[in-house]
Amino acid sequence: MDAALRLVRDLNDYTKFSITPMRGHYNVTGAGSTMAWVTGYPFAVNFSQGYPVHNPGEFSAVDVLARKECDAALIIASDPVANFPAETWKHLAAIPTIVIDPKVNLTSKIANVCIPVATAGIEAEGTAYRMDGVPLRLKKVADSPWLSDADVLSQLIEKVMA
Repeated sequence: MDAALRLVRDLNDYTKFSITPMRGHYNVTGAGSTMAWVTGYPFAVNFSQGYPVHNPGEFSAVDVLARKECDAALIIASDPVANFPAETWKHLAAIPTIVIDPKVNLTSKIANVCIPVATAGIEAEGTAYRMDGVPLRLKKVADSPWLSDADVLSQLIEKVMA
């Protein structure tokens, strides 16, 4: 990482260069951008005090799962079983877990409940963020038997708040 940052610094002597991290799959940048817009922090945010508190190393999903501090999980369009250390997803498999995702993945296979949803940009409209942070409005181009993830989450919130 240090070498890459030094390279960019040196290249800036000749023209404008920048470095941008590659952020996982599909809309990881959108999740981070939205969290930063709503809370002021891009990740590792704890809402248990009634307001957002940011502390990487304490409040990230990996840290909370590794310490076995959560007793249930709602996973949205992510596959932590494929990406997190084994100790964390083993705890995930031991607690009630709900997955909302348009495709089957390793996490959906260990979940107690899987809610299939329409794929944004194909079967549902929505917004995705490019890795450089530019939002792109996506249009629906095909029908789906499933609701969008936004519709599923809205219905869940409505039921919980009732």
